[in-house]
Amino acid sequence: MMKNKISAILNLKEDDSKLLPLTEKRSISSLPFGCRYRLIDFPFTSLHSAAVNSAAFFIAGNGRSLHDHIRSGASWGLDSSIGGGLFPHTETAIREAVEMGKADQINSFYHDQIHYVIRSKSEYVVMMGTKMLCNIDIKALLRYHQEKKADVTVVYKNMVQSTCNASEDETYLLFEGQATDRITNLVSFDKLGANRDKAPVNMDIAIMTSKKFVELATQAGKNKLRSETMLLFKDHLDEITVIGYEYTGYLKNINSIQSYFDANMDMLNEKNYNALLTRGDSIITKVKNGAPTFYSKDAKVKNAQFASDCLVEGEVENSLIFRKVTIAKDAKINHSIVMQGSQIGSGSSLEYVILDKGVKIGEGVHLKGTADNIKVIKKNTVVEPERGVKA
Repeated sequence: MMKNKISAILNLKEDDSKLLPLTEKRSISSLPFGCRYRLIDFPFTSLHSAAVNSAAFFIAGNGRSLHDHIRSGASWGLDSSIGGGLFPHTETAIREAVEMGKADQINSFYHDQIHYVIRSKSEYVVMMGTKMLCNIDIKALLRYHQEKKADVTVVYKNMVQSTCNASEDETYLLFEGQATDRITNLVSFDKLGANRDKAPVNMDIAIMTSKKFVELATQAGKNKLRSETMLLFKDHLDEITVIGYEYTGYLKNINSIQSYFDANMDMLNEKNYNALLTRGDSIITKVKNGAPTFYSKDAKVKNAQFASDCLVEGEVENSLIFRKVTIAKDAKINHSIVMQGSQIGSGSSLEYVILDKGVKIGEGVHLKGTADNIKVIKKNTVVEPERGVKA
């Protein structure tokens, strides 16, 4: 694929309110996942596989955690000094709030996107986020877009309707007819209609020519639309040709603590693991060297994943353990996620719990959630049996 054929815009202003406290000091894009990854690794890997060497990303906050992970973008080939690079835009929520009252002005969100696309000199623009956890083949998406001669192509996945939820941030596609892939509307779950076997979930991924993007973004900015990918063309479905591209791989909408927990647990299933992590090119992340995890003679492990640099003396089942975690003798962990640098004391137990980074669990502490009500312990918290929880 020729250099600068595609540029990328990543809208990372995703609603993280239902992921607190995990997103208290990080965006959804920098959430740890699957023992060694961050959610940003998945769209970045898709860009790398399509030889995309230029990307701009937009974050509501300051993005320190994300910057610490991606640095120059070299791991994904996004550090090119010739026609490429990684272009961050932070604190966009504050800037947008200030500008919304100014008449006849394209707000900075769209202005910066337009400026980036023009400077990239790319022929096409792909737009995506990170809350829709997937492994998308952008080259195949571009081929489909070209074959269909569409103005915009949107990615969706057909899901069994009974498994879908009515979350406010999830939208579904309506098509012109059963024999066509032309999209006529984007609707909420309650307007999808009953008696359907499958529901086409909008994945918030779209591709179009740079010329069409500049045209739509200019109009969206003048109309003071919110900074969402699908709003670029939702009001123009009668005027332009917008088609759907069906994705058939693993998908999870990471929009709540429950969905984040479930997605991690899905990785303990070989079918899900392979569908997400080994579909096409393997997922790329920042390399961290470390010693192999050590299991003592007393350790008992069943259906669990471990990163490097861990010390395991207790029992672990149906759980994911990140880097540099210490699990003392007689400790028991089941259906839980333990993030980097956490320590679990002797005789303690975790069940349906998420420990954020650097949590210290004292001896004899018992923390228990349920399958549909996960208990979350904030980053760097110390939990002692007598004193309870303290930050």
